[in-house]
Amino acid sequence: MGIVYLKHWKLCLLLFVLLIYVFVLEPNTLMVERLKFSDTPSLKIAFFADIHIWIKKPLHSLFLNELKQEKVDLILFGGDVLSPYTDMKYFAELFTELASIAPIYAVYGNWEESETAVVDRIFKQAGVQVLHTRSTTVEVRGKKIGITGAPSHHYFSWTRFLPEEEFDLKILMVHAPNMLEGSVDILKKYDLVLAGHTHGGQFYLPWLTEQVLKSTRGFSGRYFRGIYELGETQIYVTRGLGGWFPGRFASLPELVIIEL
Repeated sequence: MGIVYLKHWKLCLLLFVLLIYVFVLEPNTLMVERLKFSDTPSLKIAFFADIHIWIKKPLHSLFLNELKQEKVDLILFGGDVLSPYTDMKYFAELFTELASIAPIYAVYGNWEESETAVVDRIFKQAGVQVLHTRSTTVEVRGKKIGITGAPSHHYFSWTRFLPEEEFDLKILMVHAPNMLEGSVDILKKYDLVLAGHTHGGQFYLPWLTEQVLKSTRGFSGRYFRGIYELGETQIYVTRGLGGWFPGRFASLPELVIIEL
């Protein structure tokens, strides 16, 4: 009888540790991934997505501190700021602080599609520039950066792309990577394509999670997480910072630093 109780005790302890890891530790551990476009970089661009704000989290402080320590020159946000229960006041405070660190450009995620008026108002007050179906040119530290922002799920039919000019880096920012399917000619016009949406699976089981999400209509397509190459174009799908559900497993929150 004592052996049975011991086994149950060990199982309960293991389950407790796993739950702490999934719902407390991993969601508040920040990984920094780097994309280098120069051996002697003089410019840093930060990219993040899928923050899905509920309430203030320890991760957000880590994220802000990392941006400040990196001394980034530009911040790009790939969409999905909302969650089922977003603290809108904190949403405004967080993005106001982000905009005080560096100029910030954003695209909508699918969670913003039904709340664009509210999100637009907060973004405008915070100093965030939304690139919805349009392009812009940003000059920083003597570098000319072209950025195109595409809509979340309407493909590229409404998007005004970059003019045929010389840029040091051309970036296409979308939310959902399934948009990239069948768009090779468009993608090859850019040096870097940035996307989010998948959360890297959020609860990641090798092979299984990827196969399920890739086969789910309108979710990820072939671009699931991490780096892909299409000729000279690099495609990066971030794991994001948050999630629609407050937990993660084997899919650490991520900040991407692009060095040029």
